[in-house]
Amino acid sequence: MAAKLMPGIRFITSDTGIASAKVSALLVGGQYPIHIGSCISVDHRHKKGVADFADKLNQLFAQFGDFVAKLQKLMEISLDYPVNAMTRVCKKLSMPKKAAVEAISMFEMANGGIAATAHDVFMAMQEIPYILKTQNTPQAKMLTVEENMARALSLRWSEYDLAKGVDY
Repeated sequence: MAAKLMPGIRFITSDTGIASAKVSALLVGGQYPIHIGSCISVDHRHKKGVADFADKLNQLFAQFGDFVAKLQKLMEISLDYPVNAMTRVCKKLSMPKKAAVEAISMFEMANGGIAATAHDVFMAMQEIPYILKTQNTPQAKMLTVEENMARALSLRWSEYDLAKGVDY
């Protein structure tokens, strides 16, 4: 899987509502891009354009290095109860319930109830945006889910790795 992933950049713009253009960092190559960190935005006002992103791109590129380091660190975190951890993390990150429960169920079937790493769980959570995309979820909601999902990299996974079951 890691050999398939490569960095990507997504530009999003809107002439209504927020009136800003956003750029975000992604890892592409899987079923659905993995969102890295938060979007960096530039207002449409005052004749700003794509060139105005140049000042902000250093922040974006720094996110790639930070993300990869955090993703690698997840491989070092062993979880005794990965399904419970995934359920708690999804709940903590306010993942849409129906998609999260489906992804948790898929992970539980694939994992078979054995120990796993936080990396395994994080990658299993990537099914959630894919499920939502297949259900034609609006782009605004997808962005929120993706940004919330990226927050999982900074969690203390051991706090969610408890034997006691949890309902979503």
